[in-house]
Amino acid sequence: MTILLVNDDGYDREGIRTLENVLAEAGHEVWVCAPSSNRSGFSHAMTTSGSVTMTEYGKNHFHCSGTPVDCILYSLKAEIFPHRPDLVISGINHGYNCSSDVIYSGTCSAAREAVLQGIMAIALSCEPDENGVYEFTRASRFVTSRLDNLIRLCTSDCFVSLNFPPHFNEELRPASLGTISYCDIPEVIAREGKSFTLRLKPGVVTRNLAEKGIKSDLEVCQEGYIALSVIKVNPAVDEECHCRLAALLEP
Repeated sequence: MTILLVNDDGYDREGIRTLENVLAEAGHEVWVCAPSSNRSGFSHAMTTSGSVTMTEYGKNHFHCSGTPVDCILYSLKAEIFPHRPDLVISGINHGYNCSSDVIYSGTCSAAREAVLQGIMAIALSCEPDENGVYEFTRASRFVTSRLDNLIRLCTSDCFVSLNFPPHFNEELRPASLGTISYCDIPEVIAREGKSFTLRLKPGVVTRNLAEKGIKSDLEVCQEGYIALSVIKVNPAVDEECHCRLAALLEP
């Protein structure tokens, strides 16, 4: 199988390099197009005005000056690879991409863009333990050994997201997406004339773990299991609200 790897942490980070090595050892042809530097939190941003630079650092290996979505969009549309890949895997991300963070995640957005371009996609994220150690090798081997089953969950309008907790017990559990709220505080760090510069100071983080009777990805990970979520690419409409609206619009 030909697999294109992308991430949002940067092409030279440990997560993506470990995943590539394990996939290659299993006999897969592995390509890479990943950001030149860290692009975490860029969500689905893409370069529509301006340009991006692709730098080849090995056969079918490129790093891109743009965003994670740019890596997918430009590499496929510019046809920099010999043919289209069979699968895109985004990650392994350094840290969770759970619940509301899926919205902000460049890792998940790259997988989303792959599906929009007609290619199956999987997003992988791994949380470090209390000593800051990531189990990238174990996670890579787990995914590689179960790749056929994971691919069966991929559809033309969904991507698969896996979150690996520290010391995970190698069992998958289906998970919903909860809500994470960040009470970050903007603080002024510089002033010059009528301009001022701000940055976000981390504040209290609250998490809603329950979601419609199905355990959230955060709950699943807290119990030591690998959280598996099949995520729709396009946002969902509120069906209940649409029904009410339809009733109001009736003559």
